[in-house]
Amino acid sequence: MNRLFYTVLFALTTISTFWACSDEDPWSPYQSNATLSHTQKGWDEKTIAIKTSGDVRYSWEAVIVEGYEWASFSQSEELMVSKGKVGASAFIYFDKNETTASRTATVYIKFSDGYSASLPFTQLGKSNNATYDRAWGEQPAQKVESNLVYKTYYTTLSNGKYVRNYSVCYDTDKLVSRWVAYPLHDIYTTGRGYPGGGRTDAWAFDDAITEYYNGGYRIVEYEYTDPVIPQTKQQNIVEGAYGTGDSRGHMLPSASRYSTWMTNAQTFYATNMMPQNSKFNSGVWATVENKTRNSACADTLYVVVGTLFENAKTFNARGRTITRPTHAYKLLLRTKSGNTKKNISQITNADEIKAIGFLFENASNASDYKSAVVSIKEIEQRTGFTFYQNLNPAIADEVKSQKNINDWNF
Repeated sequence: MNRLFYTVLFALTTISTFWACSDEDPWSPYQSNATLSHTQKGWDEKTIAIKTSGDVRYSWEAVIVEGYEWASFSQSEELMVSKGKVGASAFIYFDKNETTASRTATVYIKFSDGYSASLPFTQLGKSNNATYDRAWGEQPAQKVESNLVYKTYYTTLSNGKYVRNYSVCYDTDKLVSRWVAYPLHDIYTTGRGYPGGGRTDAWAFDDAITEYYNGGYRIVEYEYTDPVIPQTKQQNIVEGAYGTGDSRGHMLPSASRYSTWMTNAQTFYATNMMPQNSKFNSGVWATVENKTRNSACADTLYVVVGTLFENAKTFNARGRTITRPTHAYKLLLRTKSGNTKKNISQITNADEIKAIGFLFENASNASDYKSAVVSIKEIEQRTGFTFYQNLNPAIADEVKSQKNINDWNF
C-alpha cells in the first residue's frame, strides 16, 4: 500500500476519534452547515473553499476521502485533514488539470454537534473549450457534440475591471449560437465613455478589435482568443443583413452593454447574432429585453438566451449556409431580495431565488410575452441542455420549475 493510502487511513481514524469524543452541548439555536463555494472548477483553476456556518461554540473537522492524489488542504504539502471553529472557512488546493479527463474529489466534514456532510466537486479536463468557465451563475453545462464550441469573451469596463462579457455555445454547422449566457448588472450598462454613447454598430466576426471612426467604426485588428472559431464558420453579417427580411438579432442585447466601446462592440460579433423575424425582433422580443434590464439587481441577474431548431430550414447568405432558428427563448434567474451578497451555489432555500423563462416562435405573430412564459425545466426538456448548473442540487429542480410572472417586474 502506498503512503497516500496510509495518510488517508490515519486521517479517517483521527476524524472518527474527534466525532466520538465530542462533548459539546447538543442544543443550539443555530443549525450547523457546510457548503462548497463551487461544485465545478475549470481546468486552470487552483482552489475551492469550504464555508461553514452555525453556532460558533462548535468546531468541525474535514478529511479529503476521494481525490487526495491531487487535492490538499495545503499549497505546499499533502494535507488530507483540516479543522476549525464554526464560521471559519477551509481552502482546498490543486494544480491545473493538464489532462483531458475531468477528476472528482470528495470531502467529508463533521461538526461537534453531530452534523455531517459529503461535499463532492469536479475539476474539468483541459480541452479546446478551455476558456469556458462554469463557476459563473449563468453558465449552462457543456453538452459534448462535435459541432459545438464553447467560448467566453472578456472586456474591461469603464471602472477598470476586467470581467467576462458573455459566453456562447456556438454551432459550427448551423452558424448560430445554441445559447448565449451573460450576467446583467448596472456595471455593464453604465459608462458610455466613447463617442456617440450607446450602440457602436460595429458589425464584425468575433475577436475583432474595433474603434470609433468618422461617425462610424473601423476594424483595427483581429486578436484571436481560444478557442478560435474560423471566420468561414461564422455568419458574414459585416456587410449587412441576410437578404431574407430577417434582422441580425442580438442574443445579448447591445443596450445591455454600454460600459465601454469594446464591451458594446463585442455584442455585434457574428457569434451573438441569430436570423430573427424583423417584426418579432423590434416588437415583443425588444419588450422582453427592456423588462429584463429593469429586473437587474445588486446580486446580479443571470440570463441565458437561446435558439431552437425544430424542423428548421437553411438559407444562403454571402456564401454561408445558415440554419434559421424556429424559436427563441430567454431564461432569467436571480435572488428574490436582490441583495443577499451570496453566490447562487451558496443558497440552500429555493424561496430565496426566482426564475422564469420565455419561449417564442421566430415569427411575426409572436406578440404576447405573458402567454410565452415557461419554466427553465421545460426549456431543458426541449433543448437537452442543463441550465444554471451551479444551483445547489437540493433546490435546483424546484427553482427550475418556477414560472410565476407575478414575481417579476414585467
